[in-house]
Amino acid sequence: MFDVNDASNILLRHLHHQTEKRKIAMDACLRVLRGEAHPTAARRAFVAAALEAKILRSD
Repeated sequence: MFDVNDASNILLRHLHHQTEKRKIAMDACLRVLRGEAHPTAARRAFVAAALEAKILRSD
């Protein structure tokens, strides 16, 4: 299990191409860290970016 900090680190370290999905995921993580959004939104955005980058497998 990992949290929004872990997701942010993965987005920064392993998703090197600046795509729209990566940008949305980074923004969502930042909003959660600031207390402005619910973690569920960041999780959805992270999954979309990770699938696009092919670092997460869809079951």
